[in-house]
Formats: sequence, C-alpha cells, structure tokens
Amino acid sequence: MIRKALFFFFCCFSVLGQEFAEVDEDIPYREDQFYFGASLVLLQSNLESFNPRGISRHFQWGVVRDYPLTKTGQIAAGIGLGMAFERYTTNLFSSENTFAFTDLNDALKSPLFLSVHSLELPLSFRWRSSTATDFSFWRIYGGIALQYHYSKRAKQDSTLIPLADEIQNFGTTAHLSFGYNTWNFYLAYQFSTIFKGTLDGGTPFQLNPFKMGLIFYLL
Repeated sequence: MIRKALFFFFCCFSVLGQEFAEVDEDIPYREDQFYFGASLVLLQSNLESFNPRGISRHFQWGVVRDYPLTKTGQIAAGIGLGMAFERYTTNLFSSENTFAFTDLNDALKSPLFLSVHSLELPLSFRWRSSTATDFSFWRIYGGIALQYHYSKRAKQDSTLIPLADEIQNFGTTAHLSFGYNTWNFYLAYQFSTIFKGTLDGGTPFQLNPFKMGLIFYLL
C-alpha cells in the first residue's frame, strides 16, 4: 500500500510541475530534491518522574517538490512526501495493561522502547542563495510536517507489548534546516504529544520529542 501511495505521489508531482510551468514560464529553475536525515531525540515530558534511559533517535527520507515564488527562484515553497522512523528509550514499564515509571537505578527493570513509523507531509518556506547554474549554495528552510503514525510498537527486553490508544495516530512537527550545499543542520519540535495515554492512577502523560541532527538534500 505504501509503494502505491509513493507511486501516486510521484505522478502527482509530475502533473503539477507541468501545470505550474505552463502558468509561469519566467521561473528559471526549481530545486526538487530527495532528502534523508538522522537526528538524536530529546524527550520532554510534563511529569518529573519521566527520564530517558539511553539514546532516542529519528530517521527520515523522502522527496520535495519545489514551487518558486520569485523569478530568481531564491524564494520558494516546498511540499513533499516522506517516511520517518523514531525510537524512544524510556523509564516506563508495562504493568497490568497500563504503564508506570521505574526508578533509573532499578537494574531489574529494562528500558521500554517505543517505536513509531510515520508517513509525513512536509510543508516549507524556502530561501537559498542558488542560481540556475550554481548548485552549491546556502539555504534556510522552515515549516511544518503533518504526520500519520501508521505503526506503533513497544518492546521491553524481548517482550512485545501491545499498544491500543496510548500513541497518537496523527502529529504536527515544526522543523528548521539550514546549511550549505548537501550538509545541513536539522531542528524539529513536535507540538502534539506522542503518548496520549495515562499512567497508573490515571495520570495524564505528555511526551514531546525535540530533534537535533543532520539532513541531506540531493537534487
């Protein structure tokens, strides 16, 4: 199903690109790109008892269709389609169909890993110092990404833990990338909490990832 969605999206890109070219033929060039990136994730929570137990990480890849907003092409909008994988390492543990915190010094309790696979629709406002003939340039891209979390899993030791309504199905992330040529720094903050469930005693638990890493753009 994912392959069919990607194929459909590529076809839409092609059709939209032809229509856009017919409307404004003065635009000299586009910066359509493939991207992929890797980031470390800082987990922010509303509860002081929460602590990460190890390194949380994020990977992303996809394509962006570029829509120049000026005749020079240096200011543009971008719309893309991508996929992402995130793995959160936490001091949660599963107990009787609910989640609770464990002490960081409790050697008997292993970290609980939350794995989330997402489809993403990144929308961005783009500035770059490129020209129609110079492809090594400075860039600043910023915007939001709409996410659909199609796969959500939890694991502790070798035990898979079923998730019902603990993880959100949709999310919204603000992102900023800046750098020169292929190498770019990447920052992102997820406004919507990943974990929408409650802990033992019915305590609401919010978990908002902040990502810092690198993103690579390929023409």
